[in-house]
Order: sequence, then structure tokens, then C-alpha cells
Amino acid sequence: MRLNQLLKHLTYEHVQGSQSREITDICYHSGNVREGSLFVCLKGLHADGHDYLQGALEAGAAAVVIAAENVVPLDNDALLYTEQFGVRISEIIDRWKVSIVIAADTRHALAELAAAFFDYPAAKLRMVGITGTKGKTTTAYLLSAILRESGHKTGMIGTIAIDTGDGVLPAVHTTPEAYEIQKYLAQMVDNGCDTCVMEVSSQGLKMQRVEGIFFDIGMFLNIEPDHIGEGEHASFAEYLFCKSRLMRQCRIGIVNRDDPHTERILQGHTCSVETFSLWHPADVTAENIRFFMQSGELLGSFLVRVETAVYPVRMQLPGMFNVYNALAAIGAAGHLGATESDVGLALRSAKVPGRCENVRQSENYAILIDYAHNEMSLKNLLEMLRGFKPRRLIVLFGCGGNRSKLRRSKMGETAGHLADLTILTSDNPRWEDPEEILDDIEDGIRGTGGQYVRIADRREAVRYAMAQAMENDMLVLAGKGHEAYQEIRGVRYPLSEYELVEEARRSPDMGENTDRNEVDRWRNMRR
Repeated sequence: MRLNQLLKHLTYEHVQGSQSREITDICYHSGNVREGSLFVCLKGLHADGHDYLQGALEAGAAAVVIAAENVVPLDNDALLYTEQFGVRISEIIDRWKVSIVIAADTRHALAELAAAFFDYPAAKLRMVGITGTKGKTTTAYLLSAILRESGHKTGMIGTIAIDTGDGVLPAVHTTPEAYEIQKYLAQMVDNGCDTCVMEVSSQGLKMQRVEGIFFDIGMFLNIEPDHIGEGEHASFAEYLFCKSRLMRQCRIGIVNRDDPHTERILQGHTCSVETFSLWHPADVTAENIRFFMQSGELLGSFLVRVETAVYPVRMQLPGMFNVYNALAAIGAAGHLGATESDVGLALRSAKVPGRCENVRQSENYAILIDYAHNEMSLKNLLEMLRGFKPRRLIVLFGCGGNRSKLRRSKMGETAGHLADLTILTSDNPRWEDPEEILDDIEDGIRGTGGQYVRIADRREAVRYAMAQAMENDMLVLAGKGHEAYQEIRGVRYPLSEYELVEEARRSPDMGENTDRNEVDRWRNMRR
């Protein structure tokens, strides 16, 4: 595709060099640049693409997009200024035979260029975007299950995986960069998908990763203070504003009427609005809700009311928050042709990896894996599990490094109030000291009087937790969910909760042949 074709619908400030160059790919990492690539300089949290321009030029970039803020106007030319060099743009063009596009916002430019490069695949699909502090993944899985039951070939982009209709890829971010999104959407089109269900994070909206996509349906589930801090959002107001952008980027907005912030989410909306609720009149509601355990599984059932229709639903996902997720999915599915039968059959069997997932059906105690990694999710999860009246509720969790520090003490406080025993351990410490993260969590739990221990090594923590568990206890491993890695100092090491549970189960000091002295040693550990 020629550069002038890519630039046709892009708002930019200036272009120097030939616009007829053939562009073979679009890159935003200089290491991916090959002969004929268009390199877009993005400014990230830890690096600025403008400082890697030299490497992109040496690798054969045919064109580059730079931010106007890095350009100093001169009389007859302009100076490109970065930390590494300051040279005239004309000199760069003469030396490297490259075209230079100056854009006000290179992130916006990447989104628009990627959409054009892949021939606007979102326009060829029915697009559903889901945002919310919690529940995005579960709602995406539930809606995808309903749509597939109704005969749609559905792709999905989200926290757990990318499904392009011809195989599933592991996900790195909830909402990938704009280039990857457009690439996945194009693959869905090529593979015969007619619909895409996408989790749209606040970061994805803030970083303009979904610019150029107009959603047929946008869904708002809920919002609570989270993702606030260095590298995320400056304030709750910014967090809320970023999520609200989805309501100005969709045709139909389906929103949670029970969330106290919904009115602010809808400020300035340009979509038609429909609602779901448990406590107020709405377009989709639920009644006669009950949760129960059957054959070792935690289940939920309710009657759903959509306009004048009322029909029963049964799910393998318990908890009021999952009823909300189901209502949101049902509301969206109705606009995409799903029937009551499709809803009932799909929700009865739908499961979500690492979301309140029972990984051991035992006569003695239950082990659940859940992705809860903020105060709101952990509180809802533990309150729901308390309703099943376990003898003791034991929770193991940590907090991610380089994320909101406020989250840590709040999660500690929540666990201290709701769990009988809390085991503090590492999540993804990233670039922080795991022990300092545990100190922050401990600040919150210490004042509750709740019993807790600290075991930074997650493998040892899981082994300790399982050694602690007794008959009719419920053990929750929270925070990691489906993740199969632990991120430490920029490296992702293999680590899976499922494997940790199996390792502990096979340990000689577990099971029927348990060495009681060893168990007592574990149980006598103190903070």
C-alpha cells in the first residue's frame, strides 16, 4: 500500500518526502522494522520511540511518523529534536531517502494508519466493546458463548486470550496496541467471523488503541477507584472520563443502572442507551436469584426479564456480580439475534478460565482460583463465598508491582475483615521489591485484627495454604487467575496456579498420608 493511501484519512500537520513510497508494514518497535516499514514513534511510560529513530532508519524504514512536539520550526526547514540527536528534517530525508510525517498525536496516528493498512476490518464486523473495573472478561466469555450458540462465528479480544476464529492466542494486554487490534480484526474477517467481542480497558481508551473503531454496542459494567497511580491514571476523575469515552464511540450503550457513577459515564454520550439492573426498573432485570452448591460446584440461577419475556437461567458462575455480567451479556445478545433458548443453553455450560474456578472437587475442602486483583473484586468474591457458609474461608493473594499502591492496603483491609485466614504472597512484583509490596498490604490488614501470615514465595504460599485447609474449608487463590507467569524485573517466568495446586497435592506431606508434624509446623508459622 502506498503512503498517500494510508494518509488519505489521517489528520496530520506536514509531510516531507515522497508520498508514493510503498509501505510493507507498520511498526512502533524499532526492532520490528524491516525494509519498507512505516515506523511510528510512540512515547511510552519507560521509553520514547523518537529516541529509537536512528535504529529504525538503519533497518530500512521507508517512512516515519513523528510527534509535532519533537519538531522545532526554523526559517526554511525544521529541526527534529530528541535526546539522542537534533538534525534538520531535510538532512534525514537526504541521507536515508525516507518520508517524514509530522502528526499532532502519534498514538492517534498509529490507530488511524493501522485501520487503513488492514482495510478497515472493524467496519466488516459487528463490534461489541465492554468496559468496567471488573467483569469485562466474564461478560465477554458469556456473550461469546451466547452468540456462538445462536450461530454467529465470533472472535474475541481480551485479558485471557485472542480468538481470531481460527485458533486462540495468549493475550499480553487486555486491550492490545492499535496495530495488533486491527491485525486481529483483519484475521477475524479472513476467517469468516461476523462479530467481535472486545474488552476495552480504560488504558486502551486513554492510549487511543481503539481509535477509528465505531462499536455497534458499548457496554459499561461498573467502576470503582482502581488503576490510579504512576503509569496508570492520575485520578479517579481521569479514570472515569476514559471509560466514558466508549459511550461516545458506539451506536447502542448498555449500562448498569445500579452503579452510582453511571450518570457521569453517560455525560456527553452520543449513543442510544439501554439499562440492566437488579434493583431498579430497567430493560433487562433478574429476579428469584439463588446460589447453591451441587456435586462440588458453585452454581447460580435466576429468572431474567427482558421486556415482557421472563425465562429461567442457570450458570456455573455464582455471585451477584456474575448475575450483573450475565444481564449485560443478555442485553447485548438480544441486539444480535440471540433467542431465549440460545441464552439458556449457553449460560448453563459457559465457564471462564480463572474466574471463580473450582479446580478441586474434594470431600474435604474446595480450592477456587480467581483473578480478583483489586478491592472491589476481592470484596465481592469473599462476600459471595461467605454465603456458602464454609467452615473457614482462607484467601491467598498479593498485589502487582508498579501499580496503584492504594489498592494494596485496601485489599489487605478487605481480606482482614472477610477471611478467616489471609496468606500474603507475591503476585507480579514487576520492578518492585516483593517484600515492600507485602508491607503495603500488611498496613491495611494489620488494623482489622484478622489472622494472616506472609510468605513471599507463591509456590511455598500455596503449599502452606493447602496444608492449612481442613474439612469444609474454602481456599481461594486470588489475583493470578488464568495467568501462567510471574513477572519479575521485566522477565515473565512460568508460574501457573493450576500447576502449583497440583505440585502441592502431590507433595508427600499432603493428602491422606500427610505427615501431621509437618502440617503442624506450617500451621504454627506466625507473621
